[in-house]
Amino acid sequence: MASLNRGDKGAFSELMTRHGPAVYRFAWALADEAHQADDFLQDTFLVMWKRRHKIVLAGESALPWLLTTCRFTVYNSNRRSRARRTLPLDAAETATNAGAPTSAIEELNWVREEIDALSQIDRQLINRCLLEGESYAQAAAALGMTPAAARKRVQRTRIRLGAARIENQ
Repeated sequence: MASLNRGDKGAFSELMTRHGPAVYRFAWALADEAHQADDFLQDTFLVMWKRRHKIVLAGESALPWLLTTCRFTVYNSNRRSRARRTLPLDAAETATNAGAPTSAIEELNWVREEIDALSQIDRQLINRCLLEGESYAQAAAALGMTPAAARKRVQRTRIRLGAARIENQ
């Protein structure tokens, strides 16, 4: 570690050779998607290189520090990807067949019903901006309004849906 602190790339290479396979296997075991293990291995060693002056080892080996850093890297990535993961609104039947919890299916059906109850223009905005990922400017141009008007309508719809959700619970 002393050589690594001095910026010795050979020491970094030696640590990577010695502990890389164990860190890779650990990342592979924790990752939501196994193909990400290479990225997590690289991220872990990049963090080690950047923080080399601040690393305090509990014993002789850098492996526990590397595994802990890898664990946090993987968990953070998993958490971000799970937060972005969504089901299409028309997936209730598929979710039922896949064994999804009844509460999730009921909520999915409720969201679909609430969106169907919106005005036509609000439904189109929600579909374009929130479900298809178009920007406000793109949706506004397609629907003949300004981006500011589109943004405001989506904002109002979100507030309305949030209030309806609270009432529904």
